[in-house]
Amino acid sequence: MKKFCLITLSHLVVRGVLGISIITSVPALADESIISAQQMIGEENLPDLYSVTPNGSVHNGQSLDMSDAVAMAVNWHPTITQAVGKLFEQSANVDVAKAKYYPKVNAGVNNGYSNTYTNKGYSPSIDISLSQMLYDFGKVSSSVRAANAAVAQQQAEVMLTIDQVAHDTASAVVQVQGYQQLVTMATQQLDSLKQIGNLIRQRNTEGASPLSDVVQTDTRIEGAQATLMQYQASLQRWQATLATYIGVQGVNRVTQDVPETLTRACAVQHPDYKLIPSVLAAWAGANQAQANVDNANAQMMPTISLEPEVTHYLNDHYSGSSELDKTQYTASIRMQMPLYQGGGLSASRDAAEQALSAANAAIKAAQLEAYQKLATSQDEATNLGQTLVIQQRQQALGEKTLGLYQDQYLQLGTRPLLDLLNVDQEIFQAKFSQAQTLAQLNSLQLDCLFSTGMMRSVFRLDNRRIQGVDIRP
Repeated sequence: MKKFCLITLSHLVVRGVLGISIITSVPALADESIISAQQMIGEENLPDLYSVTPNGSVHNGQSLDMSDAVAMAVNWHPTITQAVGKLFEQSANVDVAKAKYYPKVNAGVNNGYSNTYTNKGYSPSIDISLSQMLYDFGKVSSSVRAANAAVAQQQAEVMLTIDQVAHDTASAVVQVQGYQQLVTMATQQLDSLKQIGNLIRQRNTEGASPLSDVVQTDTRIEGAQATLMQYQASLQRWQATLATYIGVQGVNRVTQDVPETLTRACAVQHPDYKLIPSVLAAWAGANQAQANVDNANAQMMPTISLEPEVTHYLNDHYSGSSELDKTQYTASIRMQMPLYQGGGLSASRDAAEQALSAANAAIKAAQLEAYQKLATSQDEATNLGQTLVIQQRQQALGEKTLGLYQDQYLQLGTRPLLDLLNVDQEIFQAKFSQAQTLAQLNSLQLDCLFSTGMMRSVFRLDNRRIQGVDIRP
């Protein structure tokens, strides 16, 4: 089974509830028709979700890197464990298919009566028979090819699951990064407004500013406090989401770093479909369908086998006991071929051919889906990049305007406080928008990585062992 633990791309390519009416004529329902969670589990306990995680916890003050988070997630996530288990199941099915190449040996005891036996026809015997397939026109070989194709398909599913877990984990990190920035900016906005508020209260005490300026400032301070609390709540929600992906009890903080190649993920002109697990899975499915077609055709052909048999009688009452030895044997070459099965074999062949056509179409559908997702992400990333430049210019102009308004309000008295507060709010709104746009842009870059099958390469998941399987490019 270990020979299937190595996953390589090259191997994959070549291969009415509220109104209840009671009808008295209906018999009592059986126990199977009663759905009960307690009845399903009984006295047993469900497995502990975190009993298998090696990740422990992220200590307070310890910052988590995006690449480290992805590595932690793929090393324990149950969906990958499930996919790997199915892979080992498929690899065992290959051995089941290959077993038909080897002889079948059966043994048994015969305790029957026969009118050919003497002394009331009872003569027990021990029978040993052997059957060795000599030639079957491809029945076994096509079954082995189908089993190998199923293994290749499940290998692709393992890689797809790893890519999905890595993508979801990295996306959660991006959201945490974004809300960390937003919380920092919202705190800065609140501090800025409090400083303005202190100045306005001082001016009001000195008679230089009306009470309405104090009220306006306090209103903006309350609004900034509400914004900060909203961002903090969102940050905590995404921290909890990230913790579930990486298998820890809590995440305190993540670094703002991202892999260097992530920023260029959407710059791909043409995707290499041999790197995309969904396309490889479809390709393996087509190989399996072709093997099933060959097997359906082979089922219409004869099977030639060698079938020796040995019988040893346990008494002397068998037919011809006076002349024949107790141990008798026969050896024959048998040819068996189905002559008529009610059209079942032809129907099976037609079904296999239709499945092959569908599997070939599935390859193109997987390619099309990957290309469409990549193209969509690329267009959105381009627009967001342009939007980010505009938002940066907007922030710079707002900061320049704020400096002019402060001088006009404090020194000249020609600018009302409302203008000053509005400009300050516009500056921080531009900062908020930049942080949100950057998070969206990084999320789109992750989508591009997933669509092109480059998740494992960027996050250094190739050439390493993940949950019992070796991942190779």
